[in-house]
Amino acid sequence: MTKKTIAKTASRKPVGIASLVLATTIRPIREDLAGLSGRLPEAPAALERLAGLQSTTPTCTVFIARATFHDDELGRFVKLMSKDGTLIEERMDTFNALNLLRQSAYLAAALIEPSSDDDRWAKEYIGECLASAAKRQGDAARAKLLRKAFGVAPKAKRKSRVADVGEMTAWIHETVRRMGLIRPPASGASADELARAGCFRLEEAPSLEAFFAAAPDLTSLAEEAMDLLTKADTWKQSVGENDRVLEQAAKSALTLAYAAIARVGLWPARTERDLHAKVTCRAILRDRVADPARARAVAAMAYDLGNGVAGQSDRFKVEPQHATERFPGQE
Repeated sequence: MTKKTIAKTASRKPVGIASLVLATTIRPIREDLAGLSGRLPEAPAALERLAGLQSTTPTCTVFIARATFHDDELGRFVKLMSKDGTLIEERMDTFNALNLLRQSAYLAAALIEPSSDDDRWAKEYIGECLASAAKRQGDAARAKLLRKAFGVAPKAKRKSRVADVGEMTAWIHETVRRMGLIRPPASGASADELARAGCFRLEEAPSLEAFFAAAPDLTSLAEEAMDLLTKADTWKQSVGENDRVLEQAAKSALTLAYAAIARVGLWPARTERDLHAKVTCRAILRDRVADPARARAVAAMAYDLGNGVAGQSDRFKVEPQHATERFPGQE
């Protein structure tokens, strides 16, 4: 080897994922579906805590902005891997963690009730975007499921007319304002600022991989879901004409139950015990046909996504008998 060749080889800079300067601090990370139950307000009894959930839950726009941020980071991952794929196996769980954070945020946005006109617009907008993308990829069933999960109603045909300048200007300003609500944090923000916003860059790979490695106990989640469903059913049957507290507590219990079921579906099974938890929650979904179609669709999406992750590696266990089952609300 000549001196020229040695010099050229020595000065070659790392490319792809290897070029990243990784953080050395391990940050705590929690996906948004898990975060819903963590926001219950302090109160003497479960009924009061659950009744107050809506007031402490972030808006749909917050969840969508986080999902968009992690979607962008997944795009960075793919772009960097296209330059040098030698570290793909080593960093696969960075991808898995970012994907789980993205999907959990979208599912949380779909699951919660909109609290304002901006929330309703954001849910419909992102639901239509995701459904249109699925349709372009040739997956009409997934597109239909996404529209159901996000509550996207079929668009009524309206006669077209030419808007005047004032209407057009107002529409543009309103659209710009609303798009700003779901815009992700700037990627140039500090790691601390992003972490406070629940957003994590590729450079946080050690934290992301630690998060993905510390999977939740799916059996405990299934038990939590069953307990919340029992509360929701009991309170719903007891709701009086003007009993807003009991009514809201029943709705919140149902929401958190489906958040737990969605987490069971979304996280890949690592043990036979995990698989049993998935079977338990599938049975719940088959039986509870009277629950809101939106909630059932969210759970169905979570199962589809979780099966996709499980199928990529022999580290995970795939549901052999039910992987292609269609739930009520998924038809």
